[in-house]
Amino acid sequence: MKYFQISVILVSVLFIGFTITDPPKHGTADTDVISCTELNGLGCVCHTIPQDSTVFTRVEGPHSLRPGETALYRVYVAGGPALGGGYNVASRFGTLGAADSSSRLLDNELTQMYPKAFPPGAQSIWWDFYYTAPVNKTQDTIYSVGLSTNHDFIPNEYDLWAFGPKFVVDISRNVTSIDESGEVSSFKLDGNYPNPFNPSTKISFQLPFAAEVSLIVYNSSGEIVGEIKDLKRDSGKQSIDFEGANLPSGVYFYKILAAGKALFGKMLLLK
Repeated sequence: MKYFQISVILVSVLFIGFTITDPPKHGTADTDVISCTELNGLGCVCHTIPQDSTVFTRVEGPHSLRPGETALYRVYVAGGPALGGGYNVASRFGTLGAADSSSRLLDNELTQMYPKAFPPGAQSIWWDFYYTAPVNKTQDTIYSVGLSTNHDFIPNEYDLWAFGPKFVVDISRNVTSIDESGEVSSFKLDGNYPNPFNPSTKISFQLPFAAEVSLIVYNSSGEIVGEIKDLKRDSGKQSIDFEGANLPSGVYFYKILAAGKALFGKMLLLK
């Protein structure tokens, strides 16, 4: 019996050592891995076991939606080897959808359709996706994990990953409304017009009270290409003019900041 117990202990130690030093591998063509977020997974352990502090993953998009409302979100991956990468996004209650052909929906989770290369000189890569709020919840969480690789399509210890911060979405039937007197009760983005535009467009929004407003515009690589800070605006319907004369044609994303909240939009510059 004593020898049997010793043998069991030795086998257990060898097994534990194997799982720590030799993480599971998936085939190079199997890039659509899900169940890697903190919602229901342990991270991108097919590449390396621990997450890495040099990799930064984050989700951006509206923090408040109405029940059943759909909005555009974006997940960023930065840091690490920064030659290629992938991601996984999951939601506890809401419904997810791919915004383009670079992502794939599997069991209501999103992952890359193929490894995405970092553009030359870019500090981050990103994927757009849609999120639809549940109709019977008051709050939901979007989970994310990002992978930064050396882009050799071989999972190994040189590929690094990290969980993104949990992105909380508040769900309320009164996220944004205008009462009968015409007063705005919360922060709302009305979009930009014209869209597509050349070379200028007007970004409209609504404020429930007077506040300082900032506008940040990003190109498709996630780089800031325009910024207007600390504009004083009264309550009600407001707008900011954006001039794109010095920018090339393409898709741009903008963020409106006011009173500690952020709203996001997408616009197309065609010259």
